[in-house]
Amino acid sequence: MLLKRNSLLAFELVTFSHTLFVLPLIFSGYMITYDRIIVKDIVLILIAAISARTIGMLLNRIIDAEIDQKNPRTATRPIPSGRASKRFLFLFLLLSSLIFFLTCSFICDFVFFLSPIPIILFAMYPYTKRFTPFCHFFLGATLFLGPIAGGVAASCNIDGFYLTLPIGIFTFFWISGFDILYALQDYNHDINNGIFSLPSIYGTKNAIITSSLCFILSIVSLVYYTVLYKSNFLSFFIILLIALNFSFQIINSSRSNYSFFRYNSYVGLLILILIISDILLI
Repeated sequence: MLLKRNSLLAFELVTFSHTLFVLPLIFSGYMITYDRIIVKDIVLILIAAISARTIGMLLNRIIDAEIDQKNPRTATRPIPSGRASKRFLFLFLLLSSLIFFLTCSFICDFVFFLSPIPIILFAMYPYTKRFTPFCHFFLGATLFLGPIAGGVAASCNIDGFYLTLPIGIFTFFWISGFDILYALQDYNHDINNGIFSLPSIYGTKNAIITSSLCFILSIVSLVYYTVLYKSNFLSFFIILLIALNFSFQIINSSRSNYSFFRYNSYVGLLILILIISDILLI
């Protein structure tokens, strides 16, 4: 019974469904760099990605517990509601960290050497909203590492960085753009509690304009990728779908029922399809 309860609590804490944002981007980076699939690589990357995501979410939840407790939208989460004990959180974080670093060491020495970087960024991100309205871009920079990590895991050298840079830039602007829109729902809470975000500091109108610019730049980076790699017609169709998605997000961003997950959950998957189609249709 206790095992079942802790398992459910772990899933609720980490929101494993949100891993859908990151996993396709990591595999996209892998496929760009190494256009074939090695099962061992995929399994190791999958384990490393899930454990890294778990560490990031746990750190975010733990550091933001006091803020979440004051926010009606997040007050029922396991930590602010008191359903998750400190002992459970410590053990969960320790286990996830051990799995992550051990898996990175199995991929290659270069990946293991770089493995502390995302963890450091995960730990820093929650604090950015305490002193800068540009915290959204720090989150974008953190998830920028997703496709880069996939490329580096495939090449085990710096070449993976350069090959995946256009998709990394896309990820930076996409994540930054939708996180700005996501902050709109906490506008009143952020103002009342001194939380920094673009909407709370510069107003909702300027935040939406900034998000729109981010989405435009993300599409530009995708077009650059398709030109750079001489992509096929399907790639441009996928880019059109993503551009329409971003447009709908901007149009509906002021609505109270704006669904961050519904709009963005499949964007990473579309990127992966774009990359695979380029490989298969060359």
